[in-house]
Amino acid sequence: MPPCKEEDANALAVDEWSDISSTDEPHWAATDSTTTKESNKSSSVEDSSKLWWIHGNGYDLQEFVDRHPGGKEAILLGKGRDCTALVESYHAFSPGYNKVLEKFLVEEKSKSPEPDFFYEILKERVTGALRAKGLDPQKDRGANWGRFLYYGLVVLSFLVTGYLHAVKGSILGSFLFAWAGWFMGAIGHDSGHFATSHDHPLLNEWGVWAMSFIANPIMWQHQHTYAHHSFTNEHSHDPDLHHFNEFIRVHIKSKYVSEKQRHLWYVMLCYTLPVFASCLKYPMDMINEGMLCMVRWQDKDRFSKQLGMRFHVMLYSAVVVVAPFFSHSSVIMALASVLLHMVTLGWLYALFSQINHINEDSLSSDLETKAKGQGSNKLDPRLAGSWAAAQVETANNFAPDSLVWHILSNGLNMQIEHHLFPGLNHCHLHLIAPVVRKTCEEYGVQYKCFGSWREVMSIHLTWYKKLSYPPSPLETKE
Repeated sequence: MPPCKEEDANALAVDEWSDISSTDEPHWAATDSTTTKESNKSSSVEDSSKLWWIHGNGYDLQEFVDRHPGGKEAILLGKGRDCTALVESYHAFSPGYNKVLEKFLVEEKSKSPEPDFFYEILKERVTGALRAKGLDPQKDRGANWGRFLYYGLVVLSFLVTGYLHAVKGSILGSFLFAWAGWFMGAIGHDSGHFATSHDHPLLNEWGVWAMSFIANPIMWQHQHTYAHHSFTNEHSHDPDLHHFNEFIRVHIKSKYVSEKQRHLWYVMLCYTLPVFASCLKYPMDMINEGMLCMVRWQDKDRFSKQLGMRFHVMLYSAVVVVAPFFSHSSVIMALASVLLHMVTLGWLYALFSQINHINEDSLSSDLETKAKGQGSNKLDPRLAGSWAAAQVETANNFAPDSLVWHILSNGLNMQIEHHLFPGLNHCHLHLIAPVVRKTCEEYGVQYKCFGSWREVMSIHLTWYKKLSYPPSPLETKE
């Protein structure tokens, strides 16, 4: 399941990935790019790949890397590219970060942007909601003790079921190992968003490796933490819209694939593949090409990243694929064990992750058009450029009051709040959901919350069915 065919990659290879200094900011407050002046701090134009590009301006943060409170890996993820959304969303509760940035400005191409007014309102209200529960939104944003206890139980179950799968040759063990690998993803996901610990960044940097049996953790941070969260549901920027290019048409702008995608059996067959792709295929593509679809692997020259990428591929292959052939009595049983693990985990991953963004309303959100509406339907015109409003409208929640679904989905049932505040641990999201929803309703931002998983899965499949028909000549022309 390749991330893109060659012709798709060519079509998507837009300039912003090769010329980072001229970044576009699809949903953040617009900047005045007509004003360009040379920074007083630098008389020469810096190599764009060595700078952090925020709101169109270049910052040389290299000397700050080792002092970054959030850890070295968190700040390096944004180096050499437009990291506006990354910086803004992970400093939602750190108002003083702009003063720090000013010290490192070396290439000024834009005036200071107007703040995202909707995000500012959300931040203020969410801060109040957290403080009302006795939480400091900055210091207490990581996992609480209950969450750490859950992490411990998950790790224990992972070790036991991994032993059954790899050493004891148990088919049941392989099935349970897949479930344990999925729940380990809760640790990896929190850590990949630097949300496991505020005080100990190393817990985040090592914790993301808990993602290892769902996806390569190094690849994951480029694909998910950076690209998907910065450019959610943007066809030419979000790699999550291109997982199934060969098999399923996900977006109206994607090429037509097959009428088979209107059938549940076909979708489920395709959904057996994500873990194989994310643990083996995509990492090898990144190693060989330095790209994941339109996402550039900008720190591929770091030895630790090259080593880590290759180590993960070997580790996953050894534990999941090779070990059963030494522990089972027959090749058939060993192969069944491997497939059972991959298919089970693939389904868990796809059926909880894809449904949160892949539906008609989430993919057709158009705040600019809504802001130009008529009468009572017209929204505040500032919402047209609001990254935060776009995050709300391109995601959805389901069964938000259910602890069972929260655990089963690894917290993905509260996707809206997670996308707005990715640095806030999933264990706190239920505390802020009411105020987020109320604020969205107040400003006319579409907050989609479904009562059950079945309901959101249904509209997900309905969208696939709609795209299973060949596009009209007008659609093809557009």
